[in-house]
Amino acid sequence: MQQYMDLLVDALLDEGFSVEEAQRLIQLQQEYEERKATEETNHHRFVRWLVEHGRFSEW
Repeated sequence: MQQYMDLLVDALLDEGFSVEEAQRLIQLQQEYEERKATEETNHHRFVRWLVEHGRFSEW
């Protein structure tokens, strides 16, 4: 994983970002992906609840 992170930082450095900016961008990307996964999980739980309580069906 560290090798992957180093490659990301190197790629961002090549694009003109500083080390700090590159690290922050990577951190923001990880936080976004975690939040997106949580939102999808909450969405699926809500849909399951709707189906279980007869509020939603395929037809």
